[in-house]
Amino acid sequence: MTAEPHTSAPENELRGMLRSALERELGALGAEASGVPVFGWRDRSLGAAVSRGGEALWLRLVWSRTEWARGSWWTGNQDAGAISGVRKPRVLEVREQTDGPLTVRAELMTLVPGHPAQSTPELRAAPSLDEAWWNALAGGLDALSVAPTARRAVDPDGIRRRIAVFFGLDVDTDVGDWRAAHGDLHWNNLHAEPFAMVDWEAWGLAPRGYDAAFLLCHSLAQPDVVAQITRRFADDLDSDDGVVSQLYVLTKLLTRADAGEHPHLVAPIHRHVDRLIGRATRTRPLSRGEGS
Repeated sequence: MTAEPHTSAPENELRGMLRSALERELGALGAEASGVPVFGWRDRSLGAAVSRGGEALWLRLVWSRTEWARGSWWTGNQDAGAISGVRKPRVLEVREQTDGPLTVRAELMTLVPGHPAQSTPELRAAPSLDEAWWNALAGGLDALSVAPTARRAVDPDGIRRRIAVFFGLDVDTDVGDWRAAHGDLHWNNLHAEPFAMVDWEAWGLAPRGYDAAFLLCHSLAQPDVVAQITRRFADDLDSDDGVVSQLYVLTKLLTRADAGEHPHLVAPIHRHVDRLIGRATRTRPLSRGEGS
């Protein structure tokens, strides 16, 4: 979970609401805060280390407009309890409270040991990770990929549309080889010492290689790490789905760059796009005017 430095007036109101909700939920759950609360991306969530009955736990609060407080993304962390073979938090208790137009969901979960591999989603400095960590990542993704689920992390039509709009390609998004994926596998959602994956709200079916593509694209400022990811996950990344996954993740990163985030990634993103464009499997050529 990445702290957000930006604090406009609406965000300050959200932070006040989340802080009040945290105090309320601590009382309702019989827990005490034991760490400094951390706000998530654009103040969508608030998390804090807490203790209850002498046990170290994590309490995460997420808010939504009440009419949207449903569906797979809303219950992702809890639903991930069905996945085996991956070190991750386990949701112990859930509470929801609606206040006017907003609903806040509180999830009390186990606290995974270790620390985030990076303080930001994108890689800004080469991480110090040993062979055991990389092997645990590969093993975790293998175990995750065969988890049975009807959840969907990404939408095939959305992938196709965004790649057409950004890069002028109409690509194949056949869901025949889609596999379970974390869906938001960036560096702040990976723990080290020991390895773990956190923040599972987005998990579900995605094209083969989607998680490896997500991590690679968030690493483009560090060529040595890109080379390591490319080598370790070559079979997935070199597949047709893997190329499509990379292109789609790059559209997401460019959208955020347009909003002022990670400007240092813009040039590496475009260089990577140039390497991928000729490898994408097209379903048909775009005619003039399509994709807009």
